[in-house]
Amino acid sequence: MFNNLELGGAERQGLMLARFLRERYAADVRILGLHEAPGRLSQLCDQAGLPWKGIRVSWQWGLRHVFTNLRELQRIAAALRQEKPDLLLPYTFFPNVVCGLVWRCTGAKLCIWNQRDEGRFLEPEPWRGLASRLTPYFLANSEDGREALLHAFAVSPDKIAVVPNGVVLDPPLADRREWRERLNLADDVFAACMVANIHEYKDHPTLLRAWRSLADLLPQGVPAPVLLLAGRVDHGEFVHDLAASLGLNDCVRFLGAIGDVAGLLRAVDLCVHSSRTEGLPNAVLEAMASGLAVVATDIPGIREAVGGDGYRFLVPAGDPQALAELIAKFIREPALCRTLGERMRMRVSELFDANASCLKVAGFIEGRWP
Repeated sequence: MFNNLELGGAERQGLMLARFLRERYAADVRILGLHEAPGRLSQLCDQAGLPWKGIRVSWQWGLRHVFTNLRELQRIAAALRQEKPDLLLPYTFFPNVVCGLVWRCTGAKLCIWNQRDEGRFLEPEPWRGLASRLTPYFLANSEDGREALLHAFAVSPDKIAVVPNGVVLDPPLADRREWRERLNLADDVFAACMVANIHEYKDHPTLLRAWRSLADLLPQGVPAPVLLLAGRVDHGEFVHDLAASLGLNDCVRFLGAIGDVAGLLRAVDLCVHSSRTEGLPNAVLEAMASGLAVVATDIPGIREAVGGDGYRFLVPAGDPQALAELIAKFIREPALCRTLGERMRMRVSELFDANASCLKVAGFIEGRWP
């Protein structure tokens, strides 16, 4: 179960696990979203032959909405009973809470909370606390997420397992040349990319301000580098206005949601990822798997992704000048860019293998099956 049927990092991980459980265990896997509207996730489900459904939910936090929310929970439980589930696997905060509250009324034998971020929205609140107490087991994709659960809900440590994201890139639909022609990028133009939906928990404004500073850090005659921002806009329309006000319309491209992420990553020279909070960011791992060096915000989830080789290329959150200086360093030193990119590729293959990640989740389920 997901918050909606659009596509983000958590949804990519869930879809990967759904395919694995179906192929390896012949499981009957169904995808549910807590919004009725179809999106990119439901399109991918259709392509994979996975049934999906959107469930309309009207929810308001706070004790004064108790009776309204109880009626909603009854309706959600009834909808889930129709699916006859043995196991509920919610992903992200709101589905975790909803499934925690209703799973015993659905006929399911087990429900596992999936903590996919560093712990946002885990503040004390009656519905959240009750859901955590009713949920028997928890998975986190990062140590930061695990610590957040322990701190927020006093969950017993033996009920939580950390399973890092696994990375699998679909074959590219277009090669580097095709992508560069589509984007009207010459071969000698340095291109960096951030793959992330644009919303308040990422930090695109700092990245845009860093891009504005790049011109002062590069030698004369170097072609102006281009920044590609891939991802749908979720309440982040102001970012377009900021880019225009900074005079970046010629060197920043907003690509929207991209189906061919693997192809895009092959067409660029550097991954940049400016964010305020992360669990274990899927976008960074996918870029690493593509052999890209990473310049990003120095927060725990990204540190966990890039490891020791990547630490020195992380900058304090909200520091556009430091970010610009590191990006300029990679533009001036292409050999460093290639060397670090290869190290990132090796790290992903050793620590973030998709099959190994799915096997760990399956083993966690099997070990706790009633």
